[in-house]
Parts: sequence; C-alpha cells; structure tokens
Amino acid sequence: MFSIFMIPIIGLLLDLLLNKLFPKAMFRGYDILPFFFIPACGMITHHQNNPSFLPYGFLFFFILVIIMTVELAIKNKNISLGKTLRQIWRYLSISSVFWYFGLLFLMII
Repeated sequence: MFSIFMIPIIGLLLDLLLNKLFPKAMFRGYDILPFFFIPACGMITHHQNNPSFLPYGFLFFFILVIIMTVELAIKNKNISLGKTLRQIWRYLSISSVFWYFGLLFLMII
C-alpha cells in the first residue's frame, strides 16, 4: 500500500530534478512519469482486486498507436515522425497521471 504513493512521488521528484539539471534538453522531466504512474495504477487495481490488465492494456494500446504512427509516417512522408511520437508520449504522460489520480480517488471512496 505504501508503494502506491511512493512510486509516483519518486517519479515527480525525478521530474523536478531532471528539469533543474537539464533545463534546455529536448526531453522534459515529465517524459519519465509513465514509468512510475503506470505501475502504481497496476498496484491500485491489484489492491482493489480488479483485473490487473487495465494499466498494461493501456500501455499496449499506446504501443499500437506508435506502430500506426510509424506506418503513417512512412506512407505519408510529409509527417514529422519525431514530433508525432513526442506528442503521443506526452499524451501517455498526461493520461497516466490522470488515470492514477482517478484510480486513487476510487480506491479512497
């Protein structure tokens, strides 16, 4: 139960540290947040005795979106693959944070 709260806190602290150490880098600190929030979501669903495939199903969906994006970028050469992948990764970062807080809210209720 304690790790449900500590893993995202560690991710947020690393986010702040990366932003302080590398202020002008191409990546931002929030780019690492899915690696901390998705496992925490898995722990919440396991704690609630819900099917634990939910967070990893979301990650599998994200991987499928990347495959589709690569395929579209190859077919339509005018799409910037780097920018597209960057936007998808930011979507995953934001979604994993919102999903974590939603599951945390449902766990508390």
